[in-house]
Amino acid sequence: MSRSVVVTGSGKGIGRAIATRLSADGWMVVGLERSAGSGTVEAGICAAVIVADSSNRDSHRAAAKRASALAPLVGWVNNAGITRRTPLHDLDESLVREVIEINGLGYLWGASAAVETFIEQRSGGSIVNIGSIHGRTSFSDHAAYEFTKGGIDALSRSIAVTYGRLGIRANTLAPGGVRTPHLEAQVAAAADSEAEERALAEGPPMRRIARTEEIASVAAFLLGDESSYLSGQSIGVDGAWSAAFGNPVPDPALLARYGLEP
Repeated sequence: MSRSVVVTGSGKGIGRAIATRLSADGWMVVGLERSAGSGTVEAGICAAVIVADSSNRDSHRAAAKRASALAPLVGWVNNAGITRRTPLHDLDESLVREVIEINGLGYLWGASAAVETFIEQRSGGSIVNIGSIHGRTSFSDHAAYEFTKGGIDALSRSIAVTYGRLGIRANTLAPGGVRTPHLEAQVAAAADSEAEERALAEGPPMRRIARTEEIASVAAFLLGDESSYLSGQSIGVDGAWSAAFGNPVPDPALLARYGLEP
């Protein structure tokens, strides 16, 4: 049976990888993209794209309407987001509002559009909210970002509890470092790019940065029927980074057996 899904921020990075995977799995994907020219429609990734700002509630309603016109809407991925440094001792109000409007209100508007549509259809549905390791652990000077990412975990729980009886599910997918254009720009802009890359790779116990398709595969699972009893959870896809305490060092002799460097 044909089915549709909305993916916000589908033009690049994690959102594009998710849209690509879902399209390959047979979903009709409608993207919500902030800027034109991503090429996702031309590449056959998205069946349609709404070019609009995710902080605008009407953008999500337009995406839901477009998706429903293609096939019943039964999936929604809130992914569009931004990262800004916001030290509390030197707080830039404009940056804080930008983060909260996109990462906070944008997710609320998307969840609302999805739930409204599921109810109108008298159908169930699955919402995947892309959160972050920052929703469960903290890094210096990311107060506003972490404020929103913790809220995203709470949003998933709220949806799951309020609408579970209607067959509506919601879960958070919480990545750590993922090799996206945003991360590449972060590394390039660092005072010491090699050190920045090394810190991101060596932070997780798995000792590498995630690939976007690894995040997309978990999103596809959370949207699909195989996760039909999974709801209200935050799934860390971070190479065990948030599970680690301090800087655990594997046994050098054991690493040597695998031909790995300490």
